[in-house]
Amino acid sequence: MKGLILIIITCLTLTACMHEESKKFGDGRQETRVEQTVSQGEALLNMLNANNQSLVVLNNDSLSYYNGRGVLDLLQLLNEDSDRLNGAIVADKMVGKAAATLMVAAKVREVHTNLICTSALEAFRTAGIPVSYTEEVPQILNRDRSGQCPIDALLNEAESVEECVTILNEKFQK
Repeated sequence: MKGLILIIITCLTLTACMHEESKKFGDGRQETRVEQTVSQGEALLNMLNANNQSLVVLNNDSLSYYNGRGVLDLLQLLNEDSDRLNGAIVADKMVGKAAATLMVAAKVREVHTNLICTSALEAFRTAGIPVSYTEEVPQILNRDRSGQCPIDALLNEAESVEECVTILNEKFQK
């Protein structure tokens, strides 16, 4: 039932993002122009924020949402269902280097987030992945805000996306 409600909210959000403008001419003709004022990605980010999700993925016509902590949902998707992310529009609450490298490895189409760190933004730019964000910070902080996120810190010396993915898989290996 929750999934159905989320789909209805998504449809309403995407519909509300359309702006219609009509123009009538003296000869009785009427021209209507519909313009999308908010992108799908922005609508996904709005939905993520409104429903307190951590990650929303739109691929083709399939919408998925997640509530996991940190990068675990992204890592699991990359390892077990990489087609879900390949070519997807992704909205994520916050994106550090770890999340960014997982999205780059998965070949997402675009990313929308509230908060992004500089190294994540650089990873997306290098990969040619469009990203929109509300705020850029030098680094993502740990939960008590006393230092860098420990998962991102693991990747400070990594030189490639592949190396980052290997480090993350080793860290979260069961």
